[in-house]
Amino acid sequence: MSIEEIIELLRGRGIEVRIQSRMAGVKKRIERKSLWINVERDHLKEIVELFIENAEEFPHFCVASTSDMGDNVEVNYHFTINFGRQLEEIQITLRVKIPKNDLWVPTLTDIVPATIFSERELREMMGIEIKGLQDKRHLFLTKDFPDGVYPWRRDETGPKDLNKLYEGWKE
Repeated sequence: MSIEEIIELLRGRGIEVRIQSRMAGVKKRIERKSLWINVERDHLKEIVELFIENAEEFPHFCVASTSDMGDNVEVNYHFTINFGRQLEEIQITLRVKIPKNDLWVPTLTDIVPATIFSERELREMMGIEIKGLQDKRHLFLTKDFPDGVYPWRRDETGPKDLNKLYEGWKE
């Protein structure tokens, strides 16, 4: 699946795609393009299924990253299409913004099993409810870690000592 085919597939469904370009390589400089797609959480699974159905090979899930953005949390699901094909890999990031007062996303483990570790990490480090996630054990934090404290959060639910680092962050 080429980058043009991916863009056409998404734009044909009214989905806006931002293309990020950079030069890479040491001996041979080439232009590498990444696609950034803003997705509503209700459509996240649908978009991933679209890639599964249309890509020549199953999309490679890399990781889910997250940021505390004040009133919202942003979750970025990083995938690669054409994984392992030198100079043909296409990085795709699905960006989901979630309001903190309704902090949930659907699980992707039923269609992309590799997401289980990232989803468990999002749950324990950011306090994001992963609807449909079966395995809710801690991944990194100990069993006695306090409930309601999320190490990656910059608000009142984050560890108190770390929040001092971000006192001026909201201003």
